[in-house]
Amino acid sequence: MRVIAADLWVDPSEAGEVFRKEGVDDRVLAMRVDAGQLPFGARSFDAIISIDAWEYFGTGDHYPPYLARFLKPGGQLGVATPALTTEVRELGEIPEHIDKVVGAETAAWHTAEWLRSQWEFSRAFTSVTAREQVDACANWLLWERAVMELKGRMSSPVQQMLEADGGAFVTFAIVTGRVA
Repeated sequence: MRVIAADLWVDPSEAGEVFRKEGVDDRVLAMRVDAGQLPFGARSFDAIISIDAWEYFGTGDHYPPYLARFLKPGGQLGVATPALTTEVRELGEIPEHIDKVVGAETAAWHTAEWLRSQWEFSRAFTSVTAREQVDACANWLLWERAVMELKGRMSSPVQQMLEADGGAFVTFAIVTGRVA
């Protein structure tokens, strides 16, 4: 198996060092890539996975079918992305504790149902599943606390947001789609 770790913000040499340390550098290639200008040929991948990044590039209606073209027949796209339990437009405003940390970018955080609908509407996938991650806010908070501990910090704005939210609005969406 060969994996390409594509990221716009992570230095490929730093990522490559992590892969070497973990003994997978012979199977994982780090690349600095803009998700909107992927340098790969059509039908290049069996699977594409996006973790904690979809909200930056994937919520435009053009994007799911754009990305689907890089999948081989039967290939699958999987996404885990920050999400909301209720659409911001339905709430009428961004909850203050989220707005303070995420700001207007919250408009790109959607519900799992919104993402399912977007992917289905694109007609790029033969099947789509979407759900909220169980205990997403609590698990994200545990992760954030662990990261802060490693950094020698007591707290972070994200941690404070998650503590204030308690799972009322903040979640993660898990979405999958398969191409024909």
